[in-house]
Amino acid sequence: MLHKLGVRLRTFAPSRAFRWGGALLLFGLLQRLVLLLFYQPISYADTNAYMRMAVPLSKLTLKGYDGTRVPGYPALLAVAGLNEQTAWILQLVLGLIISMLLFWIVFRTTDSPALAVLVGGLYDLIPGQFLFESNLLSETLTTFFVVLCFTSFVAFGCVKSSPKQYFATLILGITACLPGMVRPYFFPVTLFFLPLIWFVGEGNWRKRLLRIAIYSIPPLIIQGGWLLWIRDTYHMTSPTVMSGYSLVQHTGEYFEFLPDDVAEIRDTYIQFRDAQIAERGVQTNAIWEAIPAMSEASGLGFYDLSRELHRLSIDLIRAHPGRYLANVVEGWINFWKAPVYWDAEALQSSLLLPIVKVLIWVGRGFSVLVNLVFLLLSLIAILSKRLRQRIGFDLFSGTAAGFIIMISIVQTLVDHGDNPRFLVPLQMLVFYVVIRSFWMGFRNRKVMEAT
Repeated sequence: MLHKLGVRLRTFAPSRAFRWGGALLLFGLLQRLVLLLFYQPISYADTNAYMRMAVPLSKLTLKGYDGTRVPGYPALLAVAGLNEQTAWILQLVLGLIISMLLFWIVFRTTDSPALAVLVGGLYDLIPGQFLFESNLLSETLTTFFVVLCFTSFVAFGCVKSSPKQYFATLILGITACLPGMVRPYFFPVTLFFLPLIWFVGEGNWRKRLLRIAIYSIPPLIIQGGWLLWIRDTYHMTSPTVMSGYSLVQHTGEYFEFLPDDVAEIRDTYIQFRDAQIAERGVQTNAIWEAIPAMSEASGLGFYDLSRELHRLSIDLIRAHPGRYLANVVEGWINFWKAPVYWDAEALQSSLLLPIVKVLIWVGRGFSVLVNLVFLLLSLIAILSKRLRQRIGFDLFSGTAAGFIIMISIVQTLVDHGDNPRFLVPLQMLVFYVVIRSFWMGFRNRKVMEAT
């Protein structure tokens, strides 16, 4: 057995994919060693909320879990023993795996190790991505699950035999659940893949139906079980108990139109909203400061207030759809701005500081440019079959693009807060689609010229 393993390793070791992938892995390890030596984990206001919910999970119970967040990121903190330094190291490890998964995805769908290193290496070079590994927020874990989900889809799309495809279908069903268990606006991902499960792959309708059934088991257990727990515990049908507060991010701008019978809620929020507009110019996130006062003024507890704000917001959206849609469009545009979340004071090296600042400036500008190109390519793929074929917009590029566009719409429909931050878990799929499209277009052009 050892002899056979040695033969296989000797066969694989000289391969170009192994060498390129090994170089990428080494670079990623060295980069994260530098981060460990000269940077530090960054806490935010949300970090405390995640830590609070990680406490019951660390005891393997949901007793005391308040439902304000889905359990994915608190579970990571629980695994880290509620230790910020350990959580940081886990996120650095996840970042390294993300880079290697990207390498595999690109190599598997292009057979180009150089292109695979380019995409995987971009994750290690774009500050908006690798610096987020040091932020004690849910984005790195979400990015990992998003990339893992797409990796599973590529594997599913490449498998031909029925037994292996059934297994790949089950893995895809599991991984499709996971992003939504970290960030709620990824919940629809499981529905997104359903038609693909039906149409991709061979077999009659019975085999296709079996694939659908196999794929559906994990979402029904994982996401369905979570929704049932929220409903039974807090009497809401939502991934979290925050849906009412999130909708106020939209409707708070025109809270004046609420009737007088809810004046105590209306007027209290307007007071906080106007104060924040005077200070920052926008009402975004004013709701989080206003909750205690609104609860006191209305006599409603935290969960009852969320349910009431959900009802009132839906009424406002129905009565003023134009205002709501204007906010939706604004949030969708903001989604593509590619922000960089970091702390200059946490960088303990005067030599590295100017280098990182230049990387941030270049990386963000490049990311915004790629985002614009992505939107243009997606439009081209929709409008022109000929151009779609020219840039190789096939099953994998099309699925990635559709995945990104769907989430870009969902996130702005349900929230109007930190929309630019919501792109972070999807940014590398954007790079994948754009870089692969240019590479396929160049390759197809050479083939056409040769013929």
